[in-house]
Amino acid sequence: MTVSGVKSSLRAGLIAASGVAVLAAGLVFAPGRSRAEDADPAKAQFIKSCGVCHAVEKDAAPRQGPSLLGVVGRKAASVEGFKYSEALKSADWAWDEKNLDPWLENAALVKPGTIMNYRQADPDKRALIIAYLKSLSAAK
Repeated sequence: MTVSGVKSSLRAGLIAASGVAVLAAGLVFAPGRSRAEDADPAKAQFIKSCGVCHAVEKDAAPRQGPSLLGVVGRKAASVEGFKYSEALKSADWAWDEKNLDPWLENAALVKPGTIMNYRQADPDKRALIIAYLKSLSAAK
């Protein structure tokens, strides 16, 4: 093969490789092919903020915190078999948006002595978490 033939082959190979890379990038970043959590920002925020400590699947074992399936409308500290802090046991409310928002912002401020130390200063993120929890209670 001549030098010009090698150059032509290399050029053709590079063009083909570039086309494959562009095609692959298009498949990864194409509209409508987003990751599942991108499709449901409320669920994604819940998983990111709460999912390590709280399960939401039916019959899931408690983690560091109790299951949050059906939490909206449920009396605080009422999941059977979960060991709550004395502070939370003394709570006299049901979980609703009015109680969840400040709880997610700073649980220790709402109920000093509670074990949960999660804090979310961003009201938009708290709203997403609450919306997801509401959706779970509605679907229960």
